[in-house]
Amino acid sequence: MYTYVVIDDEPLIRRGILKKLENYPGIQCVAQASNGKAALEQIEEKDPDFVITDMKMPIMDGTQLLPVLSTQYPEKYIIVISGYKDFDYAKEALRAKTLDYIVKPFSREALCSAVDKAVELLQSRETLQEKITLDEAEKEKLKYEYDRQILRNVLFGTDRDVSGLTSQKAREIQNGSQYVLLTVTMQEKLDEKVLSEFLLTRDLDVQTVLFTRDHTENMCFLLLAFPKEKSVLQREIMDIKNMLDDFFKSISGHPFYGISGVHKSLGELHKAFLETTEAMNQMTLEQKVNYVFYAENKENGCVLEWPKLELFLFLVESGKKDEMETVFPELFHYFARNEKCRLKDAKDYCLEITETLKKSLPKDMQIHKSTATSLNLITNLNFIFSFSELEEYFQRFFRNMSMAFESVGFYSEKDILENIKNYVDFHYEKDLTQEFVASLFRLNRSYLSSAFKARTGTSFVDYVNQVRISHAKEMLKKTDKKTYQIAQAVGYENAKYFFRVFKKMEGITPEQYRNQ
Repeated sequence: MYTYVVIDDEPLIRRGILKKLENYPGIQCVAQASNGKAALEQIEEKDPDFVITDMKMPIMDGTQLLPVLSTQYPEKYIIVISGYKDFDYAKEALRAKTLDYIVKPFSREALCSAVDKAVELLQSRETLQEKITLDEAEKEKLKYEYDRQILRNVLFGTDRDVSGLTSQKAREIQNGSQYVLLTVTMQEKLDEKVLSEFLLTRDLDVQTVLFTRDHTENMCFLLLAFPKEKSVLQREIMDIKNMLDDFFKSISGHPFYGISGVHKSLGELHKAFLETTEAMNQMTLEQKVNYVFYAENKENGCVLEWPKLELFLFLVESGKKDEMETVFPELFHYFARNEKCRLKDAKDYCLEITETLKKSLPKDMQIHKSTATSLNLITNLNFIFSFSELEEYFQRFFRNMSMAFESVGFYSEKDILENIKNYVDFHYEKDLTQEFVASLFRLNRSYLSSAFKARTGTSFVDYVNQVRISHAKEMLKKTDKKTYQIAQAVGYENAKYFFRVFKKMEGITPEQYRNQ
């Protein structure tokens, strides 16, 4: 029987959680608490296997409770249930290595799915612990596999505690070593067993620990443990890399390496992992060698201004997925033409496009707008280390976004002029020239000008100004932003021009409007 504690300041929510889990087999709630402080007392007394907690609570809320749980009770699995989608809450949950983050209101299925994960992990832990009762040789082997799992969790940031290592090999590595991590990615599928057997046949001056990641068949992570009294030379690391190159060449593999700095503790394994990913993100399409060493002083990223960005955004928002997929490859051709464009720059640019598109989605499309979706996207990008993989990933991602927009039908009115007005209403802050908007809707600029005036009684330019000034008036009433900041926010780069347009339309200056 596995036990758990429920923490929420609303009794109704606590009862709802218990109700949803009342028929779940093999688990039992042993305590309830209305805040983090009371919960810690119950956890100390009852020693539950996992915790279900809210974030927004009195006395001690989730942002204070989670770091304590992850530090004092790292073996306990945490499920967060919160009515808040604020990024700071989700970020704290991610930092605390929570098992799941569920946003209220939630279904029984969502809660049970999170509990399934906790029970599965608890059962796996029990199974491993039971197997450690076998004979000594088998026991040492299992201990090492168990230790490797602990180190793997530390590597990927799901745990931080390395004090529980019990195998002889792991303790030798822990007690007298300094460490360098190699993250290896390939275009081809990587066979962990074959690589492990290869490493065992090598007469190396360093000890090695090989890790892989679930559902990632083209990556591995090799920990090099050097004797503590020996200086780690880049030449020695390169010798090991060259040895691995020979192995991968024998199986027709094409590896790329990210190499961390030197670390003094296994507790810094996750930091080493982040260094390798940061190193690999520095690669360019014209990379002349198949490795990158981590460097604290990195070059600044390049400035990317894809000329077809606004067209691409429009196609996604319009739900024109086929046309979008025709234009999308041109983004990566643009990256390729920019010699200084690093993989990190390309990732960041694609993320910026994603965030821009998310702002246009209606509020009720939370599955696409949620913080959890953003965190999942960032996690996926952390394990993509080639431009071709990145292109394939975002092509699928933007196609899905385009399908989401298609269901909304932003620009699906039969009257094209209504669609143009909708576009201006959504994107008034952009550089909306008549020629640019006409090109998006495949109209002649002159036709747009005359048709718009005939239909609305006002020119296109005047309509854009009306929309912008309307939003500027709201900001003047509801914010304390400076006039030039408001001008920029509503689409005027020139604050003096904004001043003239505002006074022409309203008869008074922006400051006079604010003060009246």
